[in-house]
Amino acid sequence: MKKLVLFICSGNTCRSPMAKGLFIKQLEERSPELKDKIEVITAGTYPNPGDTASPGAREVMEEIGIDISDHRARPVTEEMLEAADLILTMTGAHRDYLTRIYGQNDKIHSLHEFLGQDGDVLDPYGGDTDTYRACRDELRQLLEMLVDKLENELL
Repeated sequence: MKKLVLFICSGNTCRSPMAKGLFIKQLEERSPELKDKIEVITAGTYPNPGDTASPGAREVMEEIGIDISDHRARPVTEEMLEAADLILTMTGAHRDYLTRIYGQNDKIHSLHEFLGQDGDVLDPYGGDTDTYRACRDELRQLLEMLVDKLENELL
């Protein structure tokens, strides 16, 4: 049975769709066996449902060969949280919001926290291309660490 990983940010148009695309690419390139065991979805705490990934997010992901143009924003739901095996938020504030609204849950972590680090993945929304690239590159580094951690736990 596949493990469900849920990435959550605010609007579900920048960080979480970039994280999903990067994570899937990492799995395909580094751990096909693990990829077969994981399903990935995204959501936002305050999205405009149906919005596409932001132009900046699409542009910097296309630079590295990842197409997120078919992404559509959606709100996080209680059903998603229940179904997910691992819920990774982009910030501690997202984590705190989810636990305040839906109750304490040992599946909910900020991405940095889950990897034993301090910090948040800052929102690039409205920033220039370099801001989006910096976010993408930070996420890429974190998701490489996530693949390593999950390989040790799931394989």
